[in-house]
Amino acid sequence: MLSRPQQILLKRGQREAGLSDDDYRDALEMIAGCRSSTSSNLIDRHLDQLLAYFEAIHWRAVDAGTLQPSCKANAVFQQRNYWASKNTRQETSRDRFTDLNLGRSIADLELNLSALGFGKGYCNGIRVKSTSGRNDLHALHLYRAALERTLRAKSKQVLSAENPF
Repeated sequence: MLSRPQQILLKRGQREAGLSDDDYRDALEMIAGCRSSTSSNLIDRHLDQLLAYFEAIHWRAVDAGTLQPSCKANAVFQQRNYWASKNTRQETSRDRFTDLNLGRSIADLELNLSALGFGKGYCNGIRVKSTSGRNDLHALHLYRAALERTLRAKSKQVLSAENPF
């Protein structure tokens, strides 16, 4: 399901492409199999596909002279092929955002565990056990999840040891 800001972005794309409500809903149905941006069937990949589709319609209309390119700084379609090239079939915007912050969140979790007295060796043990020696992106997500679980459990242990009552 799309977040509210994603739904707003989609509607802004519709307006910039000059699509009627019927054309917009037809595009939703064609790409995502639903007729509303609030549908639970609509996912991040569909958003990327819809924006790339609306972008193509927008720039065709600009080339034909029926639409003016938007000069707003926050326009959805500021440059040609932005959405089509930004979001490949292998990844979505949310994937890239998550991957960018993955290393930072792992470092923060390791630092928090270190503050509780569980050092680098302890974290390496968690990494080896949770990733089975792999070092791909999926393994890093597994490692982060294992660190989060461990930090929650160790924080509870430390709190209960400090406050026995």
